[in-house]
Amino acid sequence: MRDEARSYSPAANLPPPLRRATAPSSAPVVAAVSAPELWLHIALPQLPLELATRGMAERRACALVEGTGRKQRVVLVNSQAASLGVRVGMPLGAARVLGEFTGLARDPQAEARALAGLAAWACQFTPRVSLVEPDGLLLEIKGSLGLFGGTAGLLQTLRRGLRALGYRGYAAIAPTPWAATALARAQRQAVVTTIAELPAQLGALPLDVLRLAPEQRADLERLGVRTLAECLRLPRDGLGRRFAPGFVSLLDRLLGLAPDPRTSQPLPATFETRLDLPWEIHHAPALGIAMERLLHELAGFLAAQCGAARRLDWTLVHADRTLTRCEVELTAPGRAAAHFALLSREKLSRTKLHAPVRELVLEVREILRDAPPPAADLFDPRPRVSTENWPEFIDRLRARLGSHVLHSLSLVPDHRPERAWRWREPASADKSSSPRSAPSPREAGAARPLWLTRAPLPLAERDGRPELGGPLQLSRDCERIESGWWDGSAVARDYFVATSARGARLWVFRELSGHRGWYLHGIFE
Repeated sequence: MRDEARSYSPAANLPPPLRRATAPSSAPVVAAVSAPELWLHIALPQLPLELATRGMAERRACALVEGTGRKQRVVLVNSQAASLGVRVGMPLGAARVLGEFTGLARDPQAEARALAGLAAWACQFTPRVSLVEPDGLLLEIKGSLGLFGGTAGLLQTLRRGLRALGYRGYAAIAPTPWAATALARAQRQAVVTTIAELPAQLGALPLDVLRLAPEQRADLERLGVRTLAECLRLPRDGLGRRFAPGFVSLLDRLLGLAPDPRTSQPLPATFETRLDLPWEIHHAPALGIAMERLLHELAGFLAAQCGAARRLDWTLVHADRTLTRCEVELTAPGRAAAHFALLSREKLSRTKLHAPVRELVLEVREILRDAPPPAADLFDPRPRVSTENWPEFIDRLRARLGSHVLHSLSLVPDHRPERAWRWREPASADKSSSPRSAPSPREAGAARPLWLTRAPLPLAERDGRPELGGPLQLSRDCERIESGWWDGSAVARDYFVATSARGARLWVFRELSGHRGWYLHGIFE
């Protein structure tokens, strides 16, 4: 057979390992060999429109409009606008007659930022994530299937995550990147695991999924070619001469006949994302939906690099371009979107807006790397009932009451009871870094009360014995403390456990110098 007669028939063009020897009288049979890679493409056809509306709880009719003056036309519509009869390609003036809807302009820079943010979020599924501009992502998932329960479990987790982010996408899996892209763009949410299946799965797809140049598309239509199957039946070398070798190379990569390396998107060192609002927000609680979208994006970013956040920095950009900043501190580093959302809602609920908000920005500048994952049983697939741990409880109190009203105690290495402790922020709690004083009361064999007076209170005396509503009964043992001579606040005391006439146990001491008076310094019960 001459070279001009060679076509993209499934058996003739498969790599050698995929061919099987057959008798001359039988049709060629292709072996179903598992592909070394599996690619998942996420197509986001509504991305330009969803960028503007995903942060709003209120569902309004919206359409994306391109062009100027009388040439303005509708290029994308949401379901609410479609219910009014607005269709893609309709002039803006004609669409306005059908009903009231919000016309939005395209923002290529915002689309590029959103796609890069989605790539960072998708790295929680696999480290090999590539951009397919302007509205797609490619993930190599062969090594991740066991972690998510196979292709079905991975797709379910992925779709649930996209809904939480406010996007609607189409996902397809194939052994080559271009095949996954073509299937997803055709909204064929197929799962193809072997190269032998590709010709049958791709044949019925329109050529539009390849997004060819208009000249190439027109030439193929003049030849009567409208589907991939019709294109693959054409002589291979003839295609190369008429449409340039690049087109033949594309078809080779589509079918797995040539390598198709993709560049993985690197993870940024810090996290920053923003969300533009299509209309003004006058009350901070109404920002809840937009806030949750950004926090789900943050949670995926942190999970991708086993990181945890210690502080969230929110910025509200107002219509007059002024800024309102809100900081959310965490007691312990975390990565749970639900906990982030609870704290942020509490913080924003106490924020008064001096002007309407048009943009929401979330930043995390310091990320704790290699944070331990949440405790879970890897061998028990049953969902566990989540309970609020101590740091989360502290976070919730601080977010609701304010960080200045909640403190905890820390030990100080000083024998003087009034100087052996200090207030500290709960966020700085760390057992390993808390200084420890001399032996604790139990280790020293001495009793110490839980409650101390603000300052030692002088006691009445009779015949050298202390009194408080009557004579106090002193224990036979005492604890002597002599310390502080180096800082000008020296003490020399003998401490006793005393019992009052009403049965209260008190902690009292007698000075060993000066006028040698008695003082009350603590209460046991």
